[in-house]
Amino acid sequence: MAYIFQTRTFKKNIIDGTIIFFLDIDGVLVHANPHQKVELEDDGFYKFNPHAIQILKSVIYKTKDKVILSTSHRFKYSIQGWKVIFRRRGLELKNLSILDDKAYFSNHRHTRREEILGWIQSNNLDYKEIVTIDDDKSLNDLPAHLKDRLVLTNSYTGLNDLNTLKRIVQRRLSSKID
Repeated sequence: MAYIFQTRTFKKNIIDGTIIFFLDIDGVLVHANPHQKVELEDDGFYKFNPHAIQILKSVIYKTKDKVILSTSHRFKYSIQGWKVIFRRRGLELKNLSILDDKAYFSNHRHTRREEILGWIQSNNLDYKEIVTIDDDKSLNDLPAHLKDRLVLTNSYTGLNDLNTLKRIVQRRLSSKID
């Protein structure tokens, strides 16, 4: 199977309340404003917006939820490397993976929408398990039930509104927002 998480891993998600977050970086954790410089951390990767990190920390249950990087940067580091990057920026992720689509390697013409839909279908997931956080406009064409579970951010500002995520996940927050 082309995807890192195996299908059987997800069968109990609805029962135990686990949420699978598809997470982009550019336009979500880092602004994508071409008129503004993106700061780098000492490790050479982007500095994440601290407010976006606080929002994610308040919504993601670090020992229960799964985060799948859907960002175009996802192949830049190993899973362990990504965990270190997120930890250094204040977000501990126990269950982290990448959207590992072998078709992506041979054909970069897939939209984010096609990649995510293909992954969901291949793993036979229930839409109630999924939350997508991204600025990619192709996601506007998701089926209505998945679009209702999409946080489409403004590329210039990134993730800056907790309320949409709270409405989607409908559960107690794991931490307070400052």
